[in-house]
Amino acid sequence: MPLDETQRTTPVTNTTRSDPPPQEPRASGTYAPPAARMSGVYGRVTMAVSIGQTIAVRIDHLAEEIISDPKALRRTLPDVAAEVIELCGRSNASAETMERTLTRDPFISAQVVSVANSAMFAPRMPILGVRDAVVRIGLDAVRDVVMMVVANSTMFRVPGLAAEVEGMRKRMLASASVARLLARALGAESEYGFLAGLLHDIGTLVLLERAVHEGIVTPAIWAAPEGDLVRERIHAHHTAAGGAICRSWKLPSGVVDAALFHHDYRSGGKTHLAAHLVAAADVAAQYILPDAEPPGILLSEQPILIELGLAPGVIENLVERARPAALALISSR
Repeated sequence: MPLDETQRTTPVTNTTRSDPPPQEPRASGTYAPPAARMSGVYGRVTMAVSIGQTIAVRIDHLAEEIISDPKALRRTLPDVAAEVIELCGRSNASAETMERTLTRDPFISAQVVSVANSAMFAPRMPILGVRDAVVRIGLDAVRDVVMMVVANSTMFRVPGLAAEVEGMRKRMLASASVARLLARALGAESEYGFLAGLLHDIGTLVLLERAVHEGIVTPAIWAAPEGDLVRERIHAHHTAAGGAICRSWKLPSGVVDAALFHHDYRSGGKTHLAAHLVAAADVAAQYILPDAEPPGILLSEQPILIELGLAPGVIENLVERARPAALALISSR
Protein backbone atom coordinates (compact mmCIF):
# COMPACT_ATOMS: atom_id res chain seq x y z
CA MET A 1 0.00 0.00 0.00
CA PRO A 2 1.54 3.30 -1.02
CA LEU A 3 2.40 5.85 1.66
CA ASP A 4 0.14 8.85 1.86
CA GLU A 5 1.61 12.36 1.95
CA THR A 6 1.79 12.54 5.74
CA GLN A 7 3.83 9.33 5.91
CA ARG A 8 6.37 10.16 3.24
CA THR A 9 9.92 10.77 4.42
CA THR A 10 12.35 13.30 3.04
CA PRO A 11 16.09 13.70 3.55
CA VAL A 12 15.64 17.47 4.07
CA THR A 13 14.23 18.68 7.36
CA ASN A 14 13.60 22.18 8.62
CA THR A 15 11.97 22.45 12.00
CA THR A 16 11.56 26.20 11.75
CA ARG A 17 9.66 26.47 8.49
CA SER A 18 5.91 26.57 8.11
CA ASP A 19 4.26 24.48 5.40
CA PRO A 20 3.04 26.38 2.36
CA PRO A 21 -0.69 26.95 2.07
CA PRO A 22 -2.66 24.21 0.23
CA GLN A 23 -2.86 24.70 -3.51
CA GLU A 24 -5.84 24.24 -5.78
CA PRO A 25 -5.37 21.41 -8.35
CA ARG A 26 -4.97 22.46 -11.94
CA ALA A 27 -7.20 21.07 -14.71
CA SER A 28 -4.78 18.22 -15.27
CA GLY A 29 -5.15 17.17 -11.64
CA THR A 30 -1.55 18.11 -10.75
CA TYR A 31 -0.29 20.94 -8.55
CA ALA A 32 1.85 23.84 -9.69
CA PRO A 33 5.37 23.69 -8.26
CA PRO A 34 5.84 26.04 -5.30
CA ALA A 35 7.77 29.25 -5.91
CA ALA A 36 11.24 29.30 -4.42
CA ARG A 37 11.43 31.46 -1.30
CA MET A 38 14.42 33.44 -0.02
CA SER A 39 13.90 32.31 3.59
CA GLY A 40 14.48 28.75 4.73
CA VAL A 41 14.12 25.45 2.90
CA TYR A 42 11.12 23.99 1.10
CA GLY A 43 11.44 20.49 -0.23
CA ARG A 44 14.86 20.20 -1.82
CA VAL A 45 15.17 23.87 -2.86
CA THR A 46 17.55 26.08 -0.86
CA MET A 47 18.56 29.68 -1.31
CA ALA A 48 21.56 30.88 0.69
CA VAL A 49 22.83 34.40 1.30
CA SER A 50 26.57 34.64 1.86
CA ILE A 51 28.01 35.85 5.14
CA GLY A 52 29.57 38.79 3.33
CA GLN A 53 26.26 39.87 1.81
CA THR A 54 24.53 39.62 5.19
CA ILE A 55 27.22 41.75 6.83
CA ALA A 56 27.03 44.29 4.00
CA VAL A 57 23.27 44.69 4.48
CA ARG A 58 23.71 45.08 8.23
CA ILE A 59 26.36 47.78 7.71
CA ASP A 60 24.03 49.59 5.30
CA HIS A 61 21.29 49.55 7.95
CA LEU A 62 23.76 50.68 10.63
CA ALA A 63 24.82 53.65 8.49
CA GLU A 64 21.18 54.63 8.03
CA GLU A 65 20.64 54.52 11.81
CA ILE A 66 23.69 56.69 12.48
CA ILE A 67 22.82 59.28 9.87
CA SER A 68 19.16 59.53 10.90
CA ASP A 69 19.71 59.96 14.67
CA PRO A 70 21.54 63.26 15.32
CA LYS A 71 20.50 63.31 18.98
CA ALA A 72 22.28 60.02 19.62
CA LEU A 73 25.34 61.32 17.79
CA ARG A 74 25.30 64.47 19.88
CA ARG A 75 25.45 62.38 23.05
CA THR A 76 28.69 60.74 21.91
CA LEU A 77 30.55 64.02 22.44
CA PRO A 78 31.74 64.70 26.02
CA ASP A 79 30.04 67.65 27.72
CA VAL A 80 33.25 69.66 28.06
CA ALA A 81 34.03 69.30 24.35
CA ALA A 82 30.47 70.30 23.40
CA GLU A 83 30.72 73.41 25.57
CA VAL A 84 34.10 74.34 24.09
CA ILE A 85 32.62 74.16 20.58
CA GLU A 86 29.68 76.30 21.68
CA LEU A 87 31.99 78.87 23.28
CA CYS A 88 34.03 79.17 20.08
CA GLY A 89 30.83 80.03 18.23
CA ARG A 90 30.19 83.04 20.44
CA SER A 91 31.58 86.45 19.62
CA ASN A 92 31.98 87.37 23.30
CA ALA A 93 33.71 84.22 24.57
CA SER A 94 36.55 84.99 26.97
CA ALA A 95 39.68 83.20 28.09
CA GLU A 96 38.28 83.11 31.61
CA THR A 97 35.10 81.34 30.51
CA MET A 98 37.08 78.86 28.44
CA GLU A 99 39.38 78.17 31.38
CA ARG A 100 36.41 77.46 33.68
CA THR A 101 34.98 75.02 31.13
CA LEU A 102 38.23 73.16 30.52
CA THR A 103 39.26 72.80 34.15
CA ARG A 104 36.10 70.79 34.83
CA ASP A 105 37.91 67.93 33.08
CA PRO A 106 41.46 67.61 34.48
CA PHE A 107 42.55 65.18 31.78
CA ILE A 108 41.46 67.40 28.88
CA SER A 109 42.85 70.57 30.46
CA ALA A 110 46.22 68.92 31.11
CA GLN A 111 46.37 67.70 27.52
CA VAL A 112 45.55 71.17 26.19
CA VAL A 113 48.52 72.61 28.08
CA SER A 114 50.77 69.77 26.92
CA VAL A 115 49.86 70.13 23.23
CA ALA A 116 50.11 73.94 23.44
CA ASN A 117 53.75 73.43 24.45
CA SER A 118 54.44 70.94 21.64
CA ALA A 119 56.06 71.38 18.24
CA MET A 120 52.63 72.08 16.78
CA PHE A 121 52.67 75.58 18.30
CA ALA A 122 56.35 75.86 19.29
CA PRO A 123 55.91 78.66 21.88
CA ARG A 124 58.94 80.82 22.60
CA MET A 125 58.18 80.66 26.32
CA PRO A 126 56.65 77.67 28.15
CA ILE A 127 52.86 77.72 28.57
CA LEU A 128 52.17 77.07 32.24
CA GLY A 129 48.40 76.76 32.55
CA VAL A 130 45.03 76.58 30.83
CA ARG A 131 44.42 80.34 30.84
CA ASP A 132 47.88 80.92 29.40
CA ALA A 133 47.21 78.33 26.69
CA VAL A 134 43.90 79.94 25.73
CA VAL A 135 45.47 83.40 25.51
CA ARG A 136 48.59 82.28 23.66
CA ILE A 137 47.17 79.90 21.04
CA GLY A 138 43.60 81.29 20.75
CA LEU A 139 40.10 79.92 21.17
CA ASP A 140 39.89 78.13 17.82
CA ALA A 141 43.19 76.36 18.40
CA VAL A 142 42.03 75.29 21.86
CA ARG A 143 38.88 73.84 20.27
CA ASP A 144 41.02 71.91 17.79
CA VAL A 145 43.22 70.53 20.55
CA VAL A 146 40.21 69.52 22.66
CA MET A 147 38.71 67.59 19.75
CA MET A 148 42.05 65.90 19.11
CA VAL A 149 42.30 64.89 22.80
CA VAL A 150 38.74 63.51 22.75
CA ALA A 151 39.42 61.58 19.55
CA ASN A 152 42.69 60.16 20.88
CA SER A 153 41.30 59.14 24.24
CA THR A 154 37.85 57.79 23.36
CA MET A 155 37.36 57.22 19.63
CA PHE A 156 40.45 55.38 18.45
CA ARG A 157 39.64 52.28 20.48
CA VAL A 158 38.08 49.33 18.64
CA PRO A 159 38.56 45.93 20.33
CA GLY A 160 40.43 43.45 18.18
CA LEU A 161 41.34 45.97 15.49
CA ALA A 162 43.98 48.00 17.32
CA ALA A 163 46.50 48.00 14.45
CA GLU A 164 43.92 49.15 11.89
CA VAL A 165 42.64 51.93 14.13
CA GLU A 166 46.14 53.05 15.10
CA GLY A 167 46.93 53.44 11.41
CA MET A 168 43.83 55.61 11.01
CA ARG A 169 44.84 57.72 14.01
CA LYS A 170 48.30 58.38 12.59
CA ARG A 171 46.94 59.30 9.16
CA MET A 172 44.34 61.68 10.58
CA LEU A 173 46.88 63.46 12.79
CA ALA A 174 49.35 63.78 9.92
CA SER A 175 46.60 65.09 7.62
CA ALA A 176 45.48 67.56 10.29
CA SER A 177 49.03 68.87 10.73
CA VAL A 178 49.43 69.46 6.99
CA ALA A 179 45.92 70.89 6.52
CA ARG A 180 46.59 73.45 9.27
CA LEU A 181 49.59 74.87 7.41
CA LEU A 182 47.91 74.63 4.00
CA ALA A 183 44.97 76.68 5.27
CA ARG A 184 47.34 79.27 6.66
CA ALA A 185 49.36 79.45 3.42
CA LEU A 186 46.17 80.01 1.39
CA GLY A 187 44.68 82.51 3.84
CA ALA A 188 41.71 80.21 4.45
CA GLU A 189 39.67 80.18 7.63
CA SER A 190 41.24 78.23 10.48
CA GLU A 191 38.31 75.79 10.55
CA TYR A 192 39.42 74.59 7.10
CA GLY A 193 42.71 73.41 8.56
CA PHE A 194 43.53 71.23 11.54
CA LEU A 195 40.01 70.32 12.68
CA ALA A 196 38.82 69.49 9.16
CA GLY A 197 41.91 67.34 8.61
CA LEU A 198 41.46 65.61 11.95
CA LEU A 199 37.78 64.68 11.53
CA HIS A 200 37.26 64.24 7.79
CA ASP A 201 37.33 60.42 8.14
CA ILE A 202 35.46 60.27 11.44
CA GLY A 203 32.61 58.47 9.67
CA THR A 204 34.88 55.48 8.97
CA LEU A 205 35.96 55.28 12.58
CA VAL A 206 32.44 55.54 14.04
CA LEU A 207 30.98 53.02 11.57
CA LEU A 208 33.75 50.55 12.34
CA GLU A 209 33.44 50.99 16.10
CA ARG A 210 29.67 50.54 16.03
CA ALA A 211 29.89 47.53 13.72
CA VAL A 212 32.32 45.82 16.09
CA HIS A 213 30.33 46.80 19.18
CA GLU A 214 27.14 45.32 17.70
CA GLY A 215 28.86 42.11 16.63
CA ILE A 216 28.51 42.76 12.90
CA VAL A 217 32.27 42.76 12.35
CA THR A 218 34.85 40.67 14.19
CA PRO A 219 38.64 40.53 13.79
CA ALA A 220 38.21 37.19 12.00
CA ILE A 221 35.75 38.66 9.50
CA TRP A 222 37.96 41.72 8.99
CA ALA A 223 40.90 39.46 8.07
CA ALA A 224 38.84 37.06 5.93
CA PRO A 225 37.84 37.57 2.28
CA GLU A 226 34.54 39.03 3.54
CA GLY A 227 36.61 41.86 5.03
CA ASP A 228 36.99 43.41 1.58
CA LEU A 229 33.21 43.76 1.29
CA VAL A 230 33.01 45.18 4.83
CA ARG A 231 35.60 47.83 3.97
CA GLU A 232 33.82 48.64 0.72
CA ARG A 233 30.48 49.22 2.48
CA ILE A 234 32.04 51.30 5.25
CA HIS A 235 33.83 53.39 2.63
CA ALA A 236 30.57 53.84 0.70
CA HIS A 237 28.88 55.37 3.77
CA HIS A 238 31.72 57.12 5.60
CA THR A 239 31.30 60.57 4.03
CA ALA A 240 27.55 60.79 4.76
CA ALA A 241 28.11 59.42 8.27
CA GLY A 242 31.02 61.79 8.86
CA GLY A 243 29.01 64.79 7.72
CA ALA A 244 26.13 63.79 10.01
CA ILE A 245 28.47 63.40 12.97
CA CYS A 246 30.21 66.76 12.46
CA ARG A 247 26.85 68.48 11.95
CA SER A 248 25.36 66.93 15.10
CA TRP A 249 28.39 68.11 17.09
CA LYS A 250 27.73 71.64 15.78
CA LEU A 251 31.17 71.95 14.26
CA PRO A 252 31.92 74.74 11.77
CA SER A 253 30.53 74.36 8.27
CA GLY A 254 33.99 73.89 6.77
CA VAL A 255 34.54 70.79 8.90
CA VAL A 256 31.18 69.34 7.80
CA ASP A 257 32.05 70.15 4.18
CA ALA A 258 35.41 68.39 4.45
CA ALA A 259 33.80 65.24 5.86
CA LEU A 260 31.17 65.18 3.12
CA PHE A 261 33.22 66.03 0.03
CA HIS A 262 36.90 65.12 0.55
CA HIS A 263 36.56 62.41 -2.13
CA ASP A 264 34.67 64.72 -4.48
CA TYR A 265 35.73 68.29 -3.74
CA ARG A 266 34.21 69.54 -6.99
CA SER A 267 30.77 68.18 -6.13
CA GLY A 268 27.89 70.22 -7.52
CA GLY A 269 30.11 72.01 -10.03
CA LYS A 270 31.98 74.07 -7.43
CA THR A 271 35.18 73.60 -5.47
CA HIS A 272 34.71 72.90 -1.77
CA LEU A 273 37.88 74.50 -0.41
CA ALA A 274 37.94 72.71 2.97
CA ALA A 275 37.43 69.36 1.23
CA HIS A 276 40.16 70.16 -1.31
CA LEU A 277 42.58 71.14 1.45
CA VAL A 278 41.91 67.93 3.35
CA ALA A 279 42.21 65.76 0.24
CA ALA A 280 45.55 67.42 -0.53
CA ALA A 281 46.66 66.99 3.09
CA ASP A 282 45.81 63.28 2.90
CA VAL A 283 48.19 62.92 -0.04
CA ALA A 284 50.92 64.96 1.65
CA ALA A 285 50.59 62.87 4.83
CA GLN A 286 52.02 59.90 2.92
CA TYR A 287 55.34 61.77 2.75
CA ILE A 288 55.36 62.31 6.54
CA LEU A 289 54.41 59.00 8.11
CA PRO A 290 57.52 56.85 8.65
CA ASP A 291 55.65 53.58 8.06
CA ALA A 292 53.79 54.74 4.95
CA GLU A 293 54.73 53.38 1.54
CA PRO A 294 56.51 56.19 -0.38
CA PRO A 295 54.46 57.50 -3.30
CA GLY A 296 55.88 56.96 -6.76
CA ILE A 297 56.16 60.67 -7.64
CA LEU A 298 57.64 63.78 -6.06
CA LEU A 299 55.45 65.69 -3.61
CA SER A 300 55.59 68.81 -5.81
CA GLU A 301 54.26 66.77 -8.77
CA GLN A 302 51.07 65.63 -7.04
CA PRO A 303 48.17 67.06 -9.13
CA ILE A 304 45.91 67.67 -6.14
CA LEU A 305 48.58 69.87 -4.53
CA ILE A 306 49.40 71.67 -7.77
CA GLU A 307 45.71 72.59 -8.09
CA LEU A 308 45.95 74.62 -4.87
CA GLY A 309 48.14 77.14 -6.73
CA LEU A 310 51.09 77.01 -4.34
CA ALA A 311 54.64 77.00 -5.68
CA PRO A 312 56.44 73.63 -5.49
CA GLY A 313 59.01 75.01 -3.05
CA VAL A 314 56.27 76.32 -0.78
CA ILE A 315 54.54 72.94 -0.71
CA GLU A 316 57.74 71.05 0.11
CA ASN A 317 58.69 73.53 2.85
CA LEU A 318 55.20 73.38 4.32
CA VAL A 319 55.22 69.59 4.56
CA GLU A 320 58.67 69.58 6.14
CA ARG A 321 57.37 72.04 8.76
CA ALA A 322 54.35 69.83 9.39
CA ARG A 323 56.47 66.72 9.93
CA PRO A 324 57.79 67.39 13.49
CA ALA A 325 54.35 68.58 14.67
CA ALA A 326 52.65 65.49 13.28
CA LEU A 327 55.19 63.08 14.75
CA ALA A 328 54.96 64.78 18.14
CA LEU A 329 51.17 64.49 18.15
CA ILE A 330 51.30 60.84 17.09
CA SER A 331 53.70 59.97 19.90
CA SER A 332 51.85 62.00 22.56
CA ARG A 333 49.06 59.47 23.13
